[in-house]
Amino acid sequence: MLHTGTTRPEGSLNVAVALLVMVVILAVAIGIVAIVAMGMQGAGRERVPELANVMAETARHLNGDAEPPQGLVEFFEEIPDVRRGSASSAKSATSAK
Repeated sequence: MLHTGTTRPEGSLNVAVALLVMVVILAVAIGIVAIVAMGMQGAGRERVPELANVMAETARHLNGDAEPPQGLVEFFEEIPDVRRGSASSAKSATSAK
């Protein structure tokens, strides 16, 4: 079938969606890096001190220097530790060889 230019081939829509998703992910990543960099340098502290404090705290959290928020700690305490069961099953799998 000849392509007349009036309709798109089936694969071109998939490529366009994949490209759009990649651009969005890249924009989010660049935004996070910018926030961390600005927070580490203290940029904008004179104009918007509240935002500068939030960015500095975010930078500390992403660098692992700050304590995790209590809500996050409580969330992970509620999740059962499935690694215990998988470790014993992994040992039994290796001993069966």
